[in-house]
Amino acid sequence: MRVDHHACQRATTTALTGFILQIAVSITLLVFGLVANSTAFVFASLFGWVGTLVWLGLIILFYQQKMQLLEELEDSELSGNEHTSIFDSSSDGLRPAAKRLSQLHRWAMPGLSIFISLSLTATAIFLLRFLGRLDHPDDLLQTVLMQTDHIGWALAVSMGFALISFIYSRFVAGMADVPSWTNLRGGSAWMVGNAIILVAISVGLLFRFFDNNEVIYSISWGIPIFMLAVSAEILINVVLNLYRPRIHGESPRPSFDSKSLSLFASPDSLFRSINDAINYQFGFDITSSWGYQLLLRSTAWLLGLGAVVLFAMSSLVVVEPTQQAVRIRQGEIVGGSVHDPGLMFKLPWPIEDAIIVETTRIRELPLTFTWKEDRPVILWTDDINKYSVTRPNPFIVNDKQGTTESVTDDLLSLVDVRAVLRYRVAEHGVLDWLRFGSTEVDRRSRLTQREMALLAISQHALTNYLQKLQLDDVIGPNRADLSSRATAIVQEALDVQHSGVEVVSVDLPLVSPSGDAAASFEEFSVALQGEARLISAAQGQAQSLLTHTVGDPEMIDDVIQSVAKYIDARDTWDLLRRDANSDPAIIAKAYEQVKATSTASVNMIERGNGSAAAKIRQARIDRWTALMDTWAKASRVSGQTHAFRAAPELYMQRMYMSVLARKLPNIRKYVIGINPERLHLDVELRDINPLLNFADSLESDDEGDQ
Repeated sequence: MRVDHHACQRATTTALTGFILQIAVSITLLVFGLVANSTAFVFASLFGWVGTLVWLGLIILFYQQKMQLLEELEDSELSGNEHTSIFDSSSDGLRPAAKRLSQLHRWAMPGLSIFISLSLTATAIFLLRFLGRLDHPDDLLQTVLMQTDHIGWALAVSMGFALISFIYSRFVAGMADVPSWTNLRGGSAWMVGNAIILVAISVGLLFRFFDNNEVIYSISWGIPIFMLAVSAEILINVVLNLYRPRIHGESPRPSFDSKSLSLFASPDSLFRSINDAINYQFGFDITSSWGYQLLLRSTAWLLGLGAVVLFAMSSLVVVEPTQQAVRIRQGEIVGGSVHDPGLMFKLPWPIEDAIIVETTRIRELPLTFTWKEDRPVILWTDDINKYSVTRPNPFIVNDKQGTTESVTDDLLSLVDVRAVLRYRVAEHGVLDWLRFGSTEVDRRSRLTQREMALLAISQHALTNYLQKLQLDDVIGPNRADLSSRATAIVQEALDVQHSGVEVVSVDLPLVSPSGDAAASFEEFSVALQGEARLISAAQGQAQSLLTHTVGDPEMIDDVIQSVAKYIDARDTWDLLRRDANSDPAIIAKAYEQVKATSTASVNMIERGNGSAAAKIRQARIDRWTALMDTWAKASRVSGQTHAFRAAPELYMQRMYMSVLARKLPNIRKYVIGINPERLHLDVELRDINPLLNFADSLESDDEGDQ
């Protein structure tokens, strides 16, 4: 084919057609993904939008090649057949189109390739971060991977556009075999990339017919990874193009031309390469042998036989020991019976399908808020909003239950409750479980429709239950039975709705006063603990004192009661004795009661052998000592009476001289040798402090005895 501007014009038209087709595919996938709620289609459309840059670059490139060829044609027509010399000025300075084409190959195409690579990388990172937020505790937006309910329409769109993209990529790949159209391989590679992504989505949609959503989830993760792989190849091509030698007259290959995707655009060349590799390994042309040709001719039959075997195997369903299953036909349960563990037979797919239910697995459903991370310990005063994924909604409880006829007139309180429902499928509740709700996940929700129904019923039952309780029942000593009572109430509410659920427990790991009120409750609790500590210390001190006083710990109560009886009897006798109108007989009887209770109290105290008994014994000893000392003094006085009566003067002189004999030796004496009339004495008379002069303040025993 002669390379002229008409050839470049056709390549430009082909690139423009590819550009329009790429935009149509991207818009259709994006609109369908948003309308039909399919995240995978939205991901695929993002790859398509980046591909429009490739076709735009090819349009500019081929258009500039056409302008360069037209410029050469004009230059040749102007020069004609005239001979030129080395002094002719026919350089690139006078050919601006050729210069622009050179700059396009040198700067614009590598720059566009780098921009496409960065766009793919940024898009892939954004998608991976979006997927990373799925089921993450910090995801406040509740990110969810949407799955369309219109599986048939989605499959038709994906397969249709995959076929269109592949056919057009084959067409463009065929044109790229022409040397002047070689750069169309970049658009062909990108179009086959669209086909690969759409075929993968179609496979995931086919698995959804079998109620298998994991494949489409994996494909959604695979799309950004595929973008990163293409981006990495483009960057590698940019680096290699810097060092690749250029042949004169050969059009440089843009870096966004993916060689890996080009293989899928021309599968015949891939098979030829495989055949050549096989022949090279065996050392002869094995691909032309009858065995290899028989294998190629039998491939379709073998694939058909495998499809028939898979179709027949879909009639057998293995039900594990922890499972139960039912047969469904067109969404309706067939037979109305539940198959126990074992081998279950059904009609082949797609006539009948089977739903397998895990009946022994215990599931958990948070009824209120959840923690961002596991917290083994949480205090009432901690900021729950900081550690929880969503802001908790407090529950209402009564502070004074039953004080008024209307609950709204009572004093109400708010409490924060973290409740977790642990449940499993009831023993004979598989059919009710399946009819109760579906496993579909609504948009912007992480829960299935069945879980949302369980959540609504359980929250309603728990809210009504807490409204009937007092605050002390919720956060007081009676809260130990709160979980078991809540379990019974939630089970009753679910049984009314025929949910087929057996509630294992309603765990309440946190029940605390809401908001800033928790600090006041904590101070009150600390005060109660302090009061209990003081009371315990006082009781211990009282017990120690009473034990020390009574002696025997087992007799403390009896001794206290006995002493109390004595005090009551004494007070009664004292009142009667002071009352002038009291009967003497009653007073005497009351006195006898005082003596009887006193004797009983003393005898009981003495049996305890404590400090009180010791004091009683010491009092008795002191009494006899005082009596005997007084009796001795009285005996001495009585004996001196006879001496006084026999000689009173002599007795008095003797006692006087005895006092002088004791006192004079300790007194300072003065001898005066002058006339007393001429003597003037100045004497200071003052009392002697007995604390400072012990000799003058103490009396001898003889003086006391006389």
